[in-house]
Amino acid sequence: METFSVYSITNGIVASNGKFWYDCAFDGSNWKSINLFEFQRDVQPKVIEKIAQRSRGFLRELFLKGCRNVTDDAIKRFTQLCRLIEYLNLSGCQNLTNDTCEYLGQNCPQLITLLIESCSKIDNTGMESLSRCSNLAVLDVSWCGVGDRGLTAIARGCKNLQRFRAVGCRDITSRGVERLARRCHGLLLLNLNYCGQGITDEALVHLATGCTELRVLALSHCAITDIGLRAIAGTLSPTAAASILGPGESGGLQNGSALVLRVPSHASSNGHARLSAGEENEVGAAVASGEDADQDRSGRGSALRRQSSLTIPTPPSPPAPLAPVGCLHLTTLEIARCSAVTDIGLTAIARACNKLEKLDLEDCGLVTDTTLAKLAVHCPHLNNLILSHCDQITDEGIARLAEGLCGPDQLQELAMDNCPLLTDTALEHLGSNCRRLQRLDLYDCQQITKQGIFNLESQYPHLQVHAYFAPGTPPTSALERRRRYCRCCRII
Repeated sequence: METFSVYSITNGIVASNGKFWYDCAFDGSNWKSINLFEFQRDVQPKVIEKIAQRSRGFLRELFLKGCRNVTDDAIKRFTQLCRLIEYLNLSGCQNLTNDTCEYLGQNCPQLITLLIESCSKIDNTGMESLSRCSNLAVLDVSWCGVGDRGLTAIARGCKNLQRFRAVGCRDITSRGVERLARRCHGLLLLNLNYCGQGITDEALVHLATGCTELRVLALSHCAITDIGLRAIAGTLSPTAAASILGPGESGGLQNGSALVLRVPSHASSNGHARLSAGEENEVGAAVASGEDADQDRSGRGSALRRQSSLTIPTPPSPPAPLAPVGCLHLTTLEIARCSAVTDIGLTAIARACNKLEKLDLEDCGLVTDTTLAKLAVHCPHLNNLILSHCDQITDEGIARLAEGLCGPDQLQELAMDNCPLLTDTALEHLGSNCRRLQRLDLYDCQQITKQGIFNLESQYPHLQVHAYFAPGTPPTSALERRRRYCRCCRII
């Protein structure tokens, strides 16, 4: 019966060969997983309902990616009949709204994986409904209308979250990441590419403190700097972390906590103080402006002002400042177009995150050969490196990388297009050392020649080199020989 546990077009072909096979193929109790991606244009809401009626409690996985005709009503009926669904892919189902999330939150407590990428009508309200799916471990809300409020709801209700993608959700800021880091300590993957300038070093400090098991971190097109990378590497001091987070978040007193007052010089020996009339007025005004006085401004505040003395207990010692531990198990780091990142932050990453396998530095224009030298020494597992538009990289840096720990046996994909300082010498270093290289991007490297590429390809026939050479400008002599008039004019 395992043949029919994953229903596809093959089942229909088998079913046409006899009644027994027909009955087996269309027996919903045999269905565990259904993938309708290949028929996305033809799937109508009634199809979803029929699938739910046949499979009922047996279906565990349903792939509806790109099925644009699917509606909220169809999902409602499906969730009522298939309450044990664990995996649901609704990416690209653009007709779905927050109602779908409401039905999932009500009826699908076993849901583990939910993919709703590009369902643009789903926003923070939908996330609040999904927060009832407490077993949710994988969630993709890329290109939805999700912001900090939605992220806060997910963090509150889905503490088992391990993989979260929110590409292009520009309403998410460091504040939302803080909520996630405080509650979802088992997070392994976080993709916030294209979330914009709201993601700053503050977000990285929170991740380095609360999500230390992270394996994949993607923050391309965000406003991070070397300070944030040092937090991820675990080398940022508590003082520096406190300066980024500001008062009230770095381990100090929060808003609404006990009021700390300066004890006057005439304090009694038992640690309590007697205040003069002027000091009483100052204390009364301070307390009246606090949270307690807001609740009973006229009563408690005026009573304090009338007192001739006030007893103030010695304040407790403040908690220790926040110390970022770091995300030392990172295997993938994507920080393309984070233009403020320099060799300082990347050196810290290379030294601390020696399990790194993929690093995307596209358009990080301040990166130099120093970073490549550190990667060569400290990152033996690096197999995918993107250096596109890193225009300070030279042949020397590529040589250090090729001869380093990762070059000979690990490096498989290298993108160094639009690096104007590279020459054929860089290709020679790659050819001499990187025997496992499978893909090389060389677009618009003006000093690299066709002959250099030919020599490299002759060494490694399996290597895919992606390069482009603009057509050459015609020589001046050819332009001079071109006729300036038509044949008729010449005859005349």
